[in-house]
Amino acid sequence: MTRIRQVIRYMKELESGFDRTLLPLPTETVFLKASEPLSGRYVPFESDPHDEEDYSGLTSIPWVWRPTEEATPSRWYPARTKGHSRGTMVNGKTRKAITYSSTYERNLAYMMCASKHIVLVEDQPSAVPVQQEDGTSHHTFDYRATLANGRLIVVGVRPTYLLEKDGLEYTIGTVDRNLPHGFADGATIITEREATDARCWNAMSILRALKHSVAADNDRLREYASRFSGTVHIRDLLAGWEIPAYGHNAVWCLIHDEILVPVRPDLKLIDAPFVRFNHVN
Repeated sequence: MTRIRQVIRYMKELESGFDRTLLPLPTETVFLKASEPLSGRYVPFESDPHDEEDYSGLTSIPWVWRPTEEATPSRWYPARTKGHSRGTMVNGKTRKAITYSSTYERNLAYMMCASKHIVLVEDQPSAVPVQQEDGTSHHTFDYRATLANGRLIVVGVRPTYLLEKDGLEYTIGTVDRNLPHGFADGATIITEREATDARCWNAMSILRALKHSVAADNDRLREYASRFSGTVHIRDLLAGWEIPAYGHNAVWCLIHDEILVPVRPDLKLIDAPFVRFNHVN
């Protein structure tokens, strides 16, 4: 299927007057350099207020290496499932592992991590009391997201054909009206209509680009893209870049910051490579 899409994309490029086979082959390989450690992060050393040592004479604050934090779900994904993906990913922003037990949970996890409006993603938070239709008295949400404005949203992930079978709509609706104080400010359901593979692919590309973010490249692209009004092809934005990889990385970084807005966010950016500059932001 991927090869068919590549052929279709190549035919569309020929129709628009662009032939990638005429581009000169690179004489050297250029790798993007990570702007910060990938597996963990350095944080300022926090001294114990009860420590008798005097650190006032230090010329600078020492930094401490903090490895990637382990996932802390209230329950782990099953050891075996039928037809579902399960595993663990790492939020590149917070350097914390997140578990998932289905393809849609994985897609949503990447999508939330790639949003600039979400600062923390928790997988499988503690169960909340609710009388469900199947007789159980507790429900565990798949994710809890902390927004930049401080609000907490809990999410249940299910395909649409299982909503009625599991009674999830009744459960989420009941919990949403009776959320425990401090647990969350709202509850919602995400299905395969929102957590699509294409949106996940875009989210993964954003997270990958943020690891290699270069402020000078982002500023250069932002200044040039601001001259455009309306929709523009990414190829036109990067026409003057000596190393296109740097420009493509900047595109994803600006999409994360919502400075560039994809015209078709429901499709992979490579399948609909058109964006517009957000002059309001």
